[in-house]
Amino acid sequence: MNMLFHAGIGLAALGLSLHASALNILLTNDDGCRAPGINAVYQALVAGGHQVTLVGPLNDSSGIGAASVVVPGQPVAITQLAQDKYCVGPPAGYVAPAGKTSAIGTPVDAVNVGLDLLLKDNRPDLVVSGTNFGDNVGPLTQMSGTVNAAVRAMFKGVPAVAVSTAIDLQLISQDPQAGYLKTLNAMDDTARFAAAVIDRAAAIGAEARRICQKSKGKAKAQCETNVIGLPGVTGLNINYPALESGEVKGVAFAPIGDWGNVVFAPQQGADGVVRVNLVPPSAPTAEQKQGDAYQLSLGKAVITPIDGNYTASPLVQAQAKLMLGNLAP
Repeated sequence: MNMLFHAGIGLAALGLSLHASALNILLTNDDGCRAPGINAVYQALVAGGHQVTLVGPLNDSSGIGAASVVVPGQPVAITQLAQDKYCVGPPAGYVAPAGKTSAIGTPVDAVNVGLDLLLKDNRPDLVVSGTNFGDNVGPLTQMSGTVNAAVRAMFKGVPAVAVSTAIDLQLISQDPQAGYLKTLNAMDDTARFAAAVIDRAAAIGAEARRICQKSKGKAKAQCETNVIGLPGVTGLNINYPALESGEVKGVAFAPIGDWGNVVFAPQQGADGVVRVNLVPPSAPTAEQKQGDAYQLSLGKAVITPIDGNYTASPLVQAQAKLMLGNLAP
């Protein structure tokens, strides 16, 4: 973890405070521009003094991952809901071409529209995505529109924070309405926690910029720190349990793991139809218990630094070159 970020956490533990500057934030999600989760985060960030522009998908795009418009000339509809609030979706009457799976107005599209069009002359300091209805931990992060919107922003050079509110899977399977309300009721606490994380991190980022300026660019680590106190365009993935704030068991810093308690699998029924169903997860190993999904299942809020970079480490790249370097095209 970035040392300056770590130091800021230490200062907080001692009861000290850092004062953050207001940020220019692009807010998006994958549940849709009118979803309760994005509204909760909007309210929390605005209450914190930040300038927030909401640009979300017109329709619920949960699980759509990093899909986006890739057809040159494809029209995209932008609807203004209110000042600084926009929805991105397909044009009226759009019908996908025969034989083609098409996605228009995805979370990635919303980020692209926000960064490249609506805010091109007022580039955001930060992109925030969420809060999502449902956790985005473990294998779920790969298919998450919430997380991939944040990753898209990082690829475009803007630090990002993904935010999700967990589902009580056992409750929602037994009583869907009660399970839905439990997650819904945790969204305001999720938003307040995310805003607090952003404010703390932004204060550390502001301190890094002060040190960089004072050193006239010689303090390399601080000069390479972004607005949320992390290197380059690194961001965060925040997951909050579906609990009352007083019931949350603390905060865990955990990597994205390969175990999760939400497992989708294709299954063929007796009628011959293949359906994607939820199946029981395997028992986690000791190592998997250190990952984000298991820590969240313990009732903790989980913070995971992410960078969105699919490239393997330099060591692995060197190994691949050594193995395959003599190949000819």
